[in-house]
Amino acid sequence: MALVISDRVKETTTTTGTGTYTLGGAVAGFETFTTNLSNSDTTYYCCTDGTDFEVGLGTFTSSGTTLARTTVISSSNSNNAVSWSSGTRTLFCTLPATKTIVLDASGNASVGGTVTATGTSVFTNLDISGDVDIDGTLEADAVTVNGTALNTVIAGVTVTNATNAVNATHVSVADNEDANEENLITFIEDASATGNVGLESDGNLSYNPSTGTVSATIFKGNIDAVDGDFDGTLEADAITLNGTAITATATLSTGISNTNVAQFGSGVADDDFLRVNGTTIEGRSASEVLSDIGATTATLAANEATALAIALG
Repeated sequence: MALVISDRVKETTTTTGTGTYTLGGAVAGFETFTTNLSNSDTTYYCCTDGTDFEVGLGTFTSSGTTLARTTVISSSNSNNAVSWSSGTRTLFCTLPATKTIVLDASGNASVGGTVTATGTSVFTNLDISGDVDIDGTLEADAVTVNGTALNTVIAGVTVTNATNAVNATHVSVADNEDANEENLITFIEDASATGNVGLESDGNLSYNPSTGTVSATIFKGNIDAVDGDFDGTLEADAITLNGTAITATATLSTGISNTNVAQFGSGVADDDFLRVNGTTIEGRSASEVLSDIGATTATLAANEATALAIALG
């Protein structure tokens, strides 16, 4: 079904009352509705007997060649359907004044409904005061927002103009803290942090909001952490423990609590025996060990001689 307006379409009708018009054939020099309309098409019509008239939107039916009074726009009956008495009238296609676009004295036109263009529309200057809904592609050489030029390039999201409403300091952010996913962390490109700069995500520095974990291949510089959990290798040029530098490599075994860590004293020398004294590991010479256990060299020698005699029988 389509709205069709055709030139020089006029037929006679003898329809009475306010019902559907039955078409009676073309007036000499004119064409029929059947020649110009398809079944279920609509058209604007005017019916008159030379005194009364009716203008409206009609729906054409090819079977029986009728035109229904779908909508009455204006008439000599207070803009209602005219109840025709007997007689012959003419019925023809027309264009109602209320359905036309007319330029005012300044050459301007106002359209109250929707304008649909199937081809390309060319405007040298288009000023829209309401909303714009574009289903296709919008291409423009320049765009301004509230009178300020907007110079942005969208590829991912690259912002090159920091003076408009959508700029490097105004980015739409969604709360996604519960998602178990690796989100890349965004950086400002190059070294400058001012002026027209771009945003980018480089490498594999990421954050998982569900676990609060930041992941990267290498961390450089000072790391100040309340708790540290390293799944891989920890390599450092210097390590301090509670503010004290650890200057030697040590292997700790189990059996020493976190609050009672044994430490070497300053008197440990080569070939010393070691004695644990509280939380201090002391170095002891052979004579000091004998003294510690209450023995002398002579006593040890006598004991060794006795043990040898017993063994030899």
